[in-house]
Amino acid sequence: MTAVTTDPTPRPAPTVPPMTQPAPVAGDFPLPGKVADAPAMVVCRVCGHDNPNGARFCAECGTSLSGVPRPPAAAGAAGGMVGAAVNSVAGIVGLKGVQRFSLGDLLSEVFKRRSQDESEEHVVVGTLRTTPPIASVCTDWSKPWLFSRIFAGALLISLMFYFCFFVLNNPNAIPGLMVVGCLVVPFSAVILMYEFNNPRNISLMLVVRLFAVGGTLSLLISIVMFRVFPELHDLMSASSAGIIEEIGKLAAVVFATRKLSPVRYRYTLNGLVFGAAVGAGFAAFESAGYAFVILWKTRDAAHMVDNMLLRGWLSPFGHVIWTSIAAGALWRVKGAMSFSGTMLADWRFLRLFLVGVVAHMLWNAPFHFPYFAKHIVLGGVAWLVALSLVEDGLMQIKREQQSVAA
Repeated sequence: MTAVTTDPTPRPAPTVPPMTQPAPVAGDFPLPGKVADAPAMVVCRVCGHDNPNGARFCAECGTSLSGVPRPPAAAGAAGGMVGAAVNSVAGIVGLKGVQRFSLGDLLSEVFKRRSQDESEEHVVVGTLRTTPPIASVCTDWSKPWLFSRIFAGALLISLMFYFCFFVLNNPNAIPGLMVVGCLVVPFSAVILMYEFNNPRNISLMLVVRLFAVGGTLSLLISIVMFRVFPELHDLMSASSAGIIEEIGKLAAVVFATRKLSPVRYRYTLNGLVFGAAVGAGFAAFESAGYAFVILWKTRDAAHMVDNMLLRGWLSPFGHVIWTSIAAGALWRVKGAMSFSGTMLADWRFLRLFLVGVVAHMLWNAPFHFPYFAKHIVLGGVAWLVALSLVEDGLMQIKREQQSVAA
């Protein structure tokens, strides 16, 4: 290396010719040396909400306002194309979108190895003894992973039944293939929403009960409504299911949760889980019914399996997410209050409920695009709305933590 020497002789500082500063215009930042007036509002670095000067916590998300605030565009922007899409759709349905969102970070725990003990401890929540106090609940996006283990395990079992029937020619495997095959994807989607429930106040036993009881009840209500209102089907054909079945599933959610404490289960995230469980039960039982009818009428097992696979893969984009949005919207309005029919007239609920109804009607409409593009787009929009509701639920918890700390 070349040695660096310093000249001890001091040299005068270079002179800079004076520059004429232009007169400031409205909207300019303060010039150097000028003392800016104290801002009337303080912008939250997380959600971008304007708060009164001197506020300690954000009135919208509960984040501490200490430190230098950042502008909303730099602080509240969600990462990536998915986050931008969520925010665009959220604005249409009256939600605030997402912050601190990254799909890669969200799924970062999926491929990590877990022990049996870790899996069991992950679901030992929701009881009075295992529900954490609200002050200790994390308000960041969770990193779900259990849903992928359940999906992989159920898929392996389905393949075993498939091998027994199609390779070993044993018809005794058909019921198992139908039951497990129709449950794999929808129940995995329920577990994904269950892992989004940061308050950890819902037990897995309650989820399974809502899946079974709520799914059956919603199917029964829908069948009765089809009988009572045949003219609706005559007028709209298959699209009528968007009205009848979405009403039936939401009615089943309300009925199946009527004895639960409204104070204990007061969060929007709770409603998302309850709706997903009932919607998944409906999807699984309906798919099993279609599979049985196909096998009974055609005696074609390959056709039956093709139908199960198609309905199974599409189920997270349909019944599961539609009912999850509807129940999440209802819990967003209901909060800690007992259910009242007047809540169904609240516009905050109605415009989100209509997302599922309209999507279901278009899903069944007699027009199609290649590669199931229509279903994927409709399901994708529904998931963007659901993710916005998850963010809204996280903000609800932050506000409650703020009120507790005050």
